[in-house]
Amino acid sequence: MCLLITCTLSGCFGEEPEEPRSGFEWQEKVEISCNTQLMDGLVCREYLSDFETPVASIQHPQDAEVWIADLNGVISAWDGENRRIVANLSEFVSNCHNEQGLLSFAFDEDYNVTKKVLLSYVDIGVDCGYEANLVLADVSVEDGMLDISTVRALREVPQPFRNHNGGHLLGIGNHQYLWGLGDGGGSNSPNKTAQNLSSPFGSIHLMEYQNGQVNPVLEDLSRNPYILHHGLRNPWRFDVDPSGGLWIADVGQTCFEEINYVPMNESHNFGWSKREGYHEFNPELDCGTTPLNNDSNYTDPVVVYPHEGGNCSVSGGEWMDWGAQPLRDGYLYGDFCTGTIWIIRDQGGVWESEVVAQTGTMIVGFGHSHNNDLLIFSWAGTIYVLEESES
Repeated sequence: MCLLITCTLSGCFGEEPEEPRSGFEWQEKVEISCNTQLMDGLVCREYLSDFETPVASIQHPQDAEVWIADLNGVISAWDGENRRIVANLSEFVSNCHNEQGLLSFAFDEDYNVTKKVLLSYVDIGVDCGYEANLVLADVSVEDGMLDISTVRALREVPQPFRNHNGGHLLGIGNHQYLWGLGDGGGSNSPNKTAQNLSSPFGSIHLMEYQNGQVNPVLEDLSRNPYILHHGLRNPWRFDVDPSGGLWIADVGQTCFEEINYVPMNESHNFGWSKREGYHEFNPELDCGTTPLNNDSNYTDPVVVYPHEGGNCSVSGGEWMDWGAQPLRDGYLYGDFCTGTIWIIRDQGGVWESEVVAQTGTMIVGFGHSHNNDLLIFSWAGTIYVLEESES
């Protein structure tokens, strides 16, 4: 199914309304059932509903429940029977723009001792203007609830625009975390931040959180000490596979969406805004005439797909060594506009994508269910689960 969503040339979780581009318009949130065309052995059904925009879920490290974050700042817990509100952080997070809000969260690696949760969000700012920060904070858990009086900012990055915030937060062990930052927003990367290693933007940061403190892990004084990878536009979601490979779904702008795969601890430059996908980035050119950019300083993506057939914005992504058997041993990602879901697998030394589902729903991202099946987060507010069929 091809949705009539005019996100072409935008990257959907992409363009800044204050700098409109021809053909872009955020659409009404209309729910479309996900159980359409599916890979054999799979079924898609509704899991939970009545969210505003669910964006992330994590299984609790101690209790038999999953915690679910909504962009509006509400975190819920679900054990398969009962749903309860863990926290309402709306007084901290901005909902002034479709890409602002509570973007991600993670349990402290030492949660059993510290009862701390890390939060990534865009703060309220000033009168819904540009004066807002991307914030990394921690908060304490008391009696199964977040004590919002203990929210404490650990890092704050002022955002020059309201879009391309990134914000994904991922624990990787050894008290280390990855934090994704978009290029700061605006059309055509006006500040060229992703190629500036003194800027925090357009990059994935590596940091240590321990004893209530955040510190950089790298010791390269020639660059921002937190930056591990750079040259990214809006790394909305990323994941690590068992071999230590990092999978990054980077949202494009004009022509192409891309998936990158690199060893996690080897710094790489993915080329934005000098290039988009394999091609030179030039918004003045038609996508069909954009030349290749073969600069060897840039790391090639492993998958690129164009803004064709209704596709507009990549929604990453999970490395699947869990969930339904047909989904195992690959990196799963989708497209916001068409609801198509793919999985990348190693086919004789070559990474190849296969369609898993044509869902139709507007996919914001993916997560874990309470019993470790794959969740699909819809922009219209419903969560679906993709699981093995009984037959």
